[in-house]
Amino acid sequence: MASSHLPKPIRFDGDTWLCMRNDPTAPKAIIRRFRDVKHGTVFLVIRWALDPAEQQLMASAPSLERANELVRFDPPKGTAPTFAGYPHATTRDAG
Repeated sequence: MASSHLPKPIRFDGDTWLCMRNDPTAPKAIIRRFRDVKHGTVFLVIRWALDPAEQQLMASAPSLERANELVRFDPPKGTAPTFAGYPHATTRDAG
């Protein structure tokens, strides 16, 4: 499967998993399972923050495996490409 290279989520309780990525001491995301009578089971991917008020819903998925695939690694510092839509600096001809 495509997610075989990813760390497996750590089960916190019956419906919650923690996803570890770059930082070995803090989760990157939380995955929470919810069961809906009309729509079945859904796994919510939530950006980790120590303060629950700062946690943000990032995505949803139909399975734990797919939810885990949605949690990405941070790029190494200094390697993230600049945004291609707008250059950071422009040069103009004085002509």
